[in-house]
Amino acid sequence: MILQLTPNTHPILHEQVKKCSYDLDRVELSKILYENMMHHNGVGLSANQIGINERVFIMVKDLEYNEILTCFNPRILKQSSKTCVMEEGCLSYPDEFLEIERSETVVVKYEDENKVDHKIKLEGFAARVFLHEFDHMQGINFTEREG
Repeated sequence: MILQLTPNTHPILHEQVKKCSYDLDRVELSKILYENMMHHNGVGLSANQIGINERVFIMVKDLEYNEILTCFNPRILKQSSKTCVMEEGCLSYPDEFLEIERSETVVVKYEDENKVDHKIKLEGFAARVFLHEFDHMQGINFTEREG
């Protein structure tokens, strides 16, 4: 099921998203997020970007191996003080690319489709994508991170 991207002026993109609904069909939502991320040519997509008010996003962890993570109720446990500035884009802001500073390494926790907790360390590209998508969960858009 391909959904329209939510306009970047919509309130759903500017509010913190609450924990996932208890009876959420996580397998189905994961599939919808994957189909939409691929359809819109993204490396990450949060549910609120397609109008779904659930605390979950999907992301490409590794481009070379096409490793995908779906993160339900994601949390950041630790961020490195070492940062890196890179150009970022966002599906919610087509054709807009900005220089964004982010931590190079993060330790995160999230639940998978089966409500199993995972704690992992992400570096480089994967850390950046996680932090970008996590911002969407907080109602923060990358335009607010510039400079």
